Amino acid sequence: MTQVMSGDAPLHAAVLRAAAGAAKDTPGVAFLRPGLGELLRGTVARRPLPAGGEAPATGTAVAGDTTAGTGSGPPSPAGRTGRVAGVRADRGPGPGQWRIRVHLAVRRGHRALDVVRAVRPRVTAAVEEALRTAGEAAPAVTVTVTVTDIT
Repeated sequence: MTQVMSGDAPLHAAVLRAAAGAAKDTPGVAFLRPGLGELLRGTVARRPLPAGGEAPATGTAVAGDTTAGTGSGPPSPAGRTGRVAGVRADRGPGPGQWRIRVHLAVRRGHRALDVVRAVRPRVTAAVEEALRTAGEAAPAVTVTVTVTDIT
């Protein structure tokens, strides 16, 4: 996987937002599946401090806690870490090439194959448009969609 250079960070964030938005808006997609890192950061690192000001012990989470993952300030456009849950993007070996990986859950009653077939062209078009808007000439986008759950 290619590292994102600091100059590429805004472009990378725009690509992630475009891919996530297109995938979420596809009929049959329940949600984008966060990776283990996002789950851990969401329950431990981003929890606001309790009223007493003391940080909770590492790894503690309260069942039914809806504040986990919200943090105490506004998140950056692609999350505090420059990541979007369920979407990974990196540059390919050639100029203008991007590889996008989307992990998602499918709504019950929808065929996973049909949802994947609908998500791929939407994400491809959205990312290509974001790259063209950013000034990249003739971007080549490869999208891989993985269904991780049916809800």
